[in-house]
Amino acid sequence: MKAFSVDCERFYRRDFLSVGVASLLGLRLSDALALEARSSPAKNKKKADSVILLWLGGGPATIDMWDLKPDAPENIRGEFKPIATRADGVRICEHLPRTAQVMDRCALVRSLGHSITAHGPGTVYMATGHPPSPSVDYPSLGSLAAKILPAAPGVPSYVRFNSALATGLSGGAGFLGAAYNPFEVQEGQGRASPSLDGVALPDGFTVGQLESRQQLRSRLDTRLRQLENDPASASLGRFQQQALDILRSDKTRRAFDLDKEPDPLRDRYRRTPFGQSVLIARRLVEAGARFVTVGLGGWDTHSRNFQILRNQLLPQLDGALATLIGDLQDRGLLQRTIVYCAGEFGRTPQVNSAFGRDHWARTMSVLLAGGCLRQGCAYGSTDEMGMSPATEPCSPGDIAATVFHTLGIEPNHELRTTSGRPILAFRDGKVLEALTE
Repeated sequence: MKAFSVDCERFYRRDFLSVGVASLLGLRLSDALALEARSSPAKNKKKADSVILLWLGGGPATIDMWDLKPDAPENIRGEFKPIATRADGVRICEHLPRTAQVMDRCALVRSLGHSITAHGPGTVYMATGHPPSPSVDYPSLGSLAAKILPAAPGVPSYVRFNSALATGLSGGAGFLGAAYNPFEVQEGQGRASPSLDGVALPDGFTVGQLESRQQLRSRLDTRLRQLENDPASASLGRFQQQALDILRSDKTRRAFDLDKEPDPLRDRYRRTPFGQSVLIARRLVEAGARFVTVGLGGWDTHSRNFQILRNQLLPQLDGALATLIGDLQDRGLLQRTIVYCAGEFGRTPQVNSAFGRDHWARTMSVLLAGGCLRQGCAYGSTDEMGMSPATEPCSPGDIAATVFHTLGIEPNHELRTTSGRPILAFRDGKVLEALTE
């Protein structure tokens, strides 16, 4: 099933991959696993092994969330007031009170910026760590993690919760090949929790039925491999078996079974598709997934910015984000799990005539937590009007390089395209050493 979303520029994005039983039997997952067998250059000593990306699709007004300007003129500072947090000297929006209570476990990067104010290309830059290029289709961070960091047996490496709410998230595998595209999870119509369609056998379809079909496929594949010239085809059966193992395993199904979680915890995440998806993301990471993306759309607030943030978006984000960080900490998972909260760009310091803010990429903020990253701090700053970075300017490539450094992957890690061309993981990204421990 494919979903479509559209932003203010009428820029449509198709979801890149929808994985179900038919596609798995069609070798798409087994092809993915086969490509994962390629050797990789040596890594450094990793400090974390998974990432949960909370994607705020549409371009969040981070000047109203993470980097308020209370002393600026009224048409800059907006309607919200900053409040103190548990991180000394770090103040955030009054409508993020629960997140304020976990800021001692977070780092705010306030000096991030780039030059792309269109949703599609800006999303590509943030989602890959590379500016869009006509000659190279760079992989998303999740696909890169799927390539380099194998998941636990029976669990997909890269899972993306997808819906029209997750406006524009670029999650494709680029030059790594479609094998590293995410496992898409569609949110069910009228349900508070996401559907398992695409990552597990549907109800009523047994493993025995699957294996009977697999036996037929195996006989056909034996003949097909005799006709293939590709030397890699001889080992394809092994990866088909791994694909079957994921379907046979109940690890993923158990991760989606929120009945195992106490009601008070589910309430703290909030009983919304976004909140419950974030809880499942924690359960997937606990089961061994390496990169899970959960999107919350609606941040393209050209009008009624403060009303929409106050009444709709910030309460959802506050509940899910704060609870996720605390939940990971309580379970001893925060040190090995990076939480990354970001969108494609920020919004204009000046409020427009419709009480909204327009596209602005020169300054924006992102939140990081976990993975032995520095805690309880704000990295960099913007000028008094929020127009441009004042200290420690950094790029999306720098953030991506820093996250992957914590995963044990350096910016000069060499990747190979499907044709064998060598490309650096983050050509222009540098590790922000002040954020690492």
